[in-house]
Amino acid sequence: MTATINTSLLESKMILRGYKTRKSFAKAIDISEHSVSNMLNGIYNPSFIVMNKIFATLELTPQEGTEIFFSNYLRKTKVIEKAQ
Repeated sequence: MTATINTSLLESKMILRGYKTRKSFAKAIDISEHSVSNMLNGIYNPSFIVMNKIFATLELTPQEGTEIFFSNYLRKTKVIEKAQ
């Protein structure tokens, strides 16, 4: 499985919230520094529990959360529905 989170956006939100190192962010969300590094290096996607911790810790808006965790799952083109 290829990691599909927007790591650039996640790292920018971490820095904006004052987490200058992966170690400090890992401590804040109560996971290992190794796990944070693997996630940010695209090795794996975070679990639902970790996503919730990140969402709460970084005080993300729903839009930011979607852009970080789910934007790669969304269609790139608009779907046009036909009237029945």
